[in-house]
Amino acid sequence: MPEHSLRSVAIIGGGISGLASAVRLSALGHRVTLFDSEPVLGGLGVSFAYGDNSLEKFYHCILPDDHGLIGLIEEVGLGDELLWRGTDMGFMYQRQVYSMNTAMDVLRFSPLTVIDRIRLGAMGVRARFRSNHPSLDEIAVDDWIRGQIGDRAFQILWRPLLEAKIGDSYPAIPALWLSSRLGREKSTKREVKGCLVHGYRSLVEAIERTLRARGADIHLETRVAAIEDAGPQMRIRTEDGREFTADTVVSTSPLMQFVAMTASLDVPESYRSIALDYQGVVSGVFLMREPLSRYYWMPIVDSGATCQGVIEMSNLVPLERAGGLRVVYCVNYTHRSSELYSRSDQELLAAYRQDLASLFPDAGATIVDEFLFRAPFVEPIWPLGYRSRRPAPSVIPGRLYLANTAQVYPRVNSWNSCVEIVDEMVDAFRGDTAFAPPRSVVAA
Repeated sequence: MPEHSLRSVAIIGGGISGLASAVRLSALGHRVTLFDSEPVLGGLGVSFAYGDNSLEKFYHCILPDDHGLIGLIEEVGLGDELLWRGTDMGFMYQRQVYSMNTAMDVLRFSPLTVIDRIRLGAMGVRARFRSNHPSLDEIAVDDWIRGQIGDRAFQILWRPLLEAKIGDSYPAIPALWLSSRLGREKSTKREVKGCLVHGYRSLVEAIERTLRARGADIHLETRVAAIEDAGPQMRIRTEDGREFTADTVVSTSPLMQFVAMTASLDVPESYRSIALDYQGVVSGVFLMREPLSRYYWMPIVDSGATCQGVIEMSNLVPLERAGGLRVVYCVNYTHRSSELYSRSDQELLAAYRQDLASLFPDAGATIVDEFLFRAPFVEPIWPLGYRSRRPAPSVIPGRLYLANTAQVYPRVNSWNSCVEIVDEMVDAFRGDTAFAPPRSVVAA
């Protein structure tokens, strides 16, 4: 890139989209200033200290074809810390656990009839080859599933899973969303997942070191209130009254926050008219002396439990991360306005403890420690036909860009997808700013 095209860039958000944006743009020589409202970087990948190590507040994994995320990991020098393991999925229905990893497992799933099991297996095969077919964007996910496996299988298997992820809004979700998930999760013969030996905190710290070595400025505990026009530049106004100017602003905040921050700008109506809501997540983290099962991920359906799923991370991550203890997540995806989301930490932890003690023999007696975390904006609730309305990265060419979860569709909302939409944003940015004059960030 020609030297005269280098610019000052203000990036809003210190989650994976903001961090990847900062890495990509600083690598091109641009002067980057990063703003995050939290005291530490990482967004949903944020960790908490436990003993001499750290654990994630929310569960994450890496898949073998997550090329964007793996490339970022390698770029900041952590490629040798990737660990890959075969993992298994269980499915608890009416307090009985079923394996769900092979075609034979599906055929043995006795709550369904033999015909339903065959149709269920055929659905998974079709998803692997048609996971991104555009026509699925206009078909409601429940209609699509019912048409393939019938109503009984939908009610027993898929309705609880959809409600667990999306809540009551699931009937309006496009089939393309689910088909993309099936295509991603079952893209290899053996289920293989990856992690970083020292966790996502090591990735966030490596990114921060890389950015500081490239001269980036990082402002933590700095909430951006507004993005404004400042003549030839853009102005960032923070809630504590400070102002910064930059040639370009990249926002990675949720769409509703982006719309609020840009109220004074001439942002195309296509961005403001998108009514995109989000599911939140509640995450109970338990440290246990003994394992629950051999399964990494186990949905909990019709079993009298509060939690909708149990993720036994110690079937993937090294036991040393938690001093030899098993790390178990009890999760609920729920709207931030729901009764469950508003419960106290103590109430939720007590309910999750009861789930573990009730569903897994002797599990209650092995709990050593417990923590509760929640996040309000996690999983977008996609409307039908969203593919044609997905916001473009270039909002005001050369001046304002967007790289957030509203753009990952129809891909699965994952760290890898976030890195991919950042790469799309950077391509648009480079095309728009190839011959722009240099400027720098200035605190007013």
